[in-house]
Amino acid sequence: MKLTSFKAAIFDLDGTLIRSEPAWEAAKRRVLANLGVQVPQQVYDAFVGRGLRGFLMQVLGPNLTEARRNELADQIGAEADVLLPQLRQPIAGAAETVLRLRGAGLRIAVCSSSPRRHIEAALDLLGLTGVVEQVVSGAELPRGKPDPLPYLESLRQLRLLSVDAFAVEDALPGAQSAYEAGLTVIGFGSAVVQDPAFAKLCHSTATDYASFDRIFGHI
Repeated sequence: MKLTSFKAAIFDLDGTLIRSEPAWEAAKRRVLANLGVQVPQQVYDAFVGRGLRGFLMQVLGPNLTEARRNELADQIGAEADVLLPQLRQPIAGAAETVLRLRGAGLRIAVCSSSPRRHIEAALDLLGLTGVVEQVVSGAELPRGKPDPLPYLESLRQLRLLSVDAFAVEDALPGAQSAYEAGLTVIGFGSAVVQDPAFAKLCHSTATDYASFDRIFGHI
């Protein structure tokens, strides 16, 4: 894969640039515990990389009203506001790789299911606020990952075609979203090697940012 084939790199956030899923799971558990609702671990795992709308519909049923869903999503977001500063951690090598890609001439964007305020706080922690050109939050869109809309919106804002960008994703819903939007997909993390479902969606995989570097013959 040639780096010069692309004009932009679009990164997912959680699990790709920063590790924050434990905080989100804890926030969901706190809110659901107040409702007396217990959710199996496999349900939490199935919604990694996806927005809160689908998760709440899954665990509370199709009769959940939009107003109530939005209220509960806001409660989870408020819990995450408290937990994220305590629990989120930068992924080793992520910021350095983004900076090298930017130095090589690529435009950088982030496409995440998280609310915008959480994306911006994470980018500030990583020292990438001035490096990332565009941010798309799936929480602001009518459909989130695995629907292709978040990545299509990223391309629209960048004014690029799908062949001009690659996406970096650690979760299956995100990889599916990017793939269906027509992007080249790089699967990131140990899960992409262990899960054969990634094979049909990802053009290449990297278990960490050292191996990511080797995809392009070093950046």
